[in-house]
Amino acid sequence: KEEMFSKTHSTFSPWIIVQANDKQAARLESLRYVLNLLPYKGKEEAKIRLTPDPNVITRFHRKMVELDL
Repeated sequence: KEEMFSKTHSTFSPWIIVQANDKQAARLESLRYVLNLLPYKGKEEAKIRLTPDPNVITRFHRKMVELDL
């Protein structure tokens, strides 16, 4: 799995890791991640937090494989 991540991960199309045991939290943070990336009308006026929780949503890093994390 780590080899696949390492060989297919790129800046243009990164692997995103969702670390959560709570399915609802994982889904909400995944939606926040996508909404945070996309430009759309009214985004700046949003009354909810759109920035994903960095404890749940992380980008794959090749160094993680080297360190066996």
